[in-house]
Amino acid sequence: MSNVKETVEAVQGIVEAVPVYDDMLQPAAKELSSGLLTVAKTINIALAPLSALVWSYEKVKDRFMPRLEEKLKNVPEENIVTPEPSIAVPVIEALRYTGHNNELCEMFSSLLASAMDRTTAPKAHPSFVEIIRQINSDEAKIINLLDKSNSMPIIKIRLYDKNSAENGFAEPLVSFSNLPYAANCSYPDLGQSYLENLERLGIINLSYSVYCTVPSAYIPIENHPIIDAWRKQSTKVDKRFEIIRGALTLTAFGRKFIETCVTFW
Repeated sequence: MSNVKETVEAVQGIVEAVPVYDDMLQPAAKELSSGLLTVAKTINIALAPLSALVWSYEKVKDRFMPRLEEKLKNVPEENIVTPEPSIAVPVIEALRYTGHNNELCEMFSSLLASAMDRTTAPKAHPSFVEIIRQINSDEAKIINLLDKSNSMPIIKIRLYDKNSAENGFAEPLVSFSNLPYAANCSYPDLGQSYLENLERLGIINLSYSVYCTVPSAYIPIENHPIIDAWRKQSTKVDKRFEIIRGALTLTAFGRKFIETCVTFW
């Protein structure tokens, strides 16, 4: 924003400093100046709603305390301790701009509640704060559905070139799961990137060398409308269609994250 303002001032300075070209330069300079001011105004308007989303500490406390009290209501008073600053401080700071997001706020409040209970505090890892900061509400919804004890089905589509001597293939769709749909994600079509982000963060593993022990678990996703669309499209382009089964499993780190930030209450 300051760059826009400086440029506007520089243009106005040129007009004032070179009067000999007044008639020729001023209209163009005024037009440029006006254009930049319009851009600045538009940017200000676009950013204005964010000012209401960046909360003060007092607002964080007012909105966050009831959640915390609810989660700690059954914890004996003698077990409630001051949380580690490495967890509490970044949680409170993050809530200043994520407090309006219910899914993330729930995770932050569970993490802080865990850190304030003497019996669960050792499980509250400082890195959990960064994980919550690096996911969106859809990914939080998916995490809430992850099964801590069993693997969950994923599939990928493989299209083989029938005319290739090397039997080459492409994989236009990978890491497909029913989770984004079951979780009522706002953008379920982004499920692949959601799951890959959770894998990047160390919460889950996505593998096609392990499988769900119950074969029927694959039926809903293998008959999903999106998979049917790919199946039909493959016949139109003369490709051999194949589904490769795999599994989503929680890592030990992911299990601890869920125990601390999701199922605490």
